[in-house]
Amino acid sequence: MKYCLHLFVVWLLLGSGRPVCAQALGRLDSLRAAYPFLRTSANHIENAQRGLQHFYRRLAQLPVYPNELPGERVSVVHIGDSHLQADEFSGRVRRELQRTYGNAGRGLAFPFGVAKTGGSATFRTAPTAGRWRARRVLAAPDSTLPIGLSGISLATTDTGAAFTLRIPARRWPDYRFSRLTLLRAPGATALDWQVHDARGRLLATVPGAGPGLSSAVVFDSLRDFVELRTVRRSSRQISARLYGLLLDNGRAGLVYHAIGVNGAAVRHYNRAPQFFAQLPLLQPDLLIVSLGTNDAYDAGFDPQRFAQQLDTLVSRLRRGSPQADVLLTAPADSYRARRHRNPDLARLRTVLQAYCTAHDLAYWDFAVVQGGYGSMRAWQTHGLAQPDLVHFTTKGYELQGLLLYLALQDGFSLPPPR
Repeated sequence: MKYCLHLFVVWLLLGSGRPVCAQALGRLDSLRAAYPFLRTSANHIENAQRGLQHFYRRLAQLPVYPNELPGERVSVVHIGDSHLQADEFSGRVRRELQRTYGNAGRGLAFPFGVAKTGGSATFRTAPTAGRWRARRVLAAPDSTLPIGLSGISLATTDTGAAFTLRIPARRWPDYRFSRLTLLRAPGATALDWQVHDARGRLLATVPGAGPGLSSAVVFDSLRDFVELRTVRRSSRQISARLYGLLLDNGRAGLVYHAIGVNGAAVRHYNRAPQFFAQLPLLQPDLLIVSLGTNDAYDAGFDPQRFAQQLDTLVSRLRRGSPQADVLLTAPADSYRARRHRNPDLARLRTVLQAYCTAHDLAYWDFAVVQGGYGSMRAWQTHGLAQPDLVHFTTKGYELQGLLLYLALQDGFSLPPPR
């Protein structure tokens, strides 16, 4: 059995009797020294042995030494709000996991630049022609542009509407792709999509009437740039909808999809049926849900109503991807109107923890690790949180991502339940 793959493992018995990886323990000690307000002893996944059995079993099937050959792949899907949209929190978890278990590609990417909103620094998109319309999961349901896998959708009625997708040059991680999958609405009235290279040469055409939601284009080498353009070949073709892109390098390892929308709450995802219908396309082994900040931000939080909304969300996730483990994470401590500590977050965390216990799910209480009630002030003082006392700085999100990675690694080091 592999314990803490790719790390030098030493069993250390702590006061709680929990064995942990020596390297992970050393990193936590360093973090505690730098940030004394952290409660690093609490940085573990509750019910990891049972709640993450499938995920850890899949990790154990990956090559011991990450390589560039095709093979086993593990898929993680992380769902959340503004804490995820910029991909700084989830991006750090992705980098750490892929450094340990292998980089199988960037995964889900949405053209945030075309939708005129912020997104991940691991890829860049920009409109080059035509008019585009975007809708987020927060908007009221609209059959003309339903919300799909990314929690935000794009549409155009213009032939020749186009945007570019570029992977910034960097040494690590390398998210160039040899396979590009378009998640679009097919049908007789759907526009075709053309894929061009940086010189304008046509690489492939994806018919609008093609079968299925997803359509893949395979390249003969890794690419860091494409332009996607809509094309009308007949008068019946009137519009195009895009729900996202999948960037794949064809290698063994781990792929980490992040789905985050500014302002999103559990109830918003619940009213987007296409989101749940499309999620199985990612074949998740682990579903991480990091919601709650917006659910409890306004006064009048109702724990019972939230519990019902949470059950709807998790039940739909598990129904669509029954093989996947589910990890619920507690939202960070935050303030209301920059001045008032929010006591409703503790009530929300109680609902989350009780739900995980009742349904045998994994649970990570980041608020406790963060330092507890009111600790957001300390994070701001140390340059880890923004003045609104809700969002983190890049440095703060990076720290949160590292803590989640270390908690996942700690859980993987534990022997399976008997």
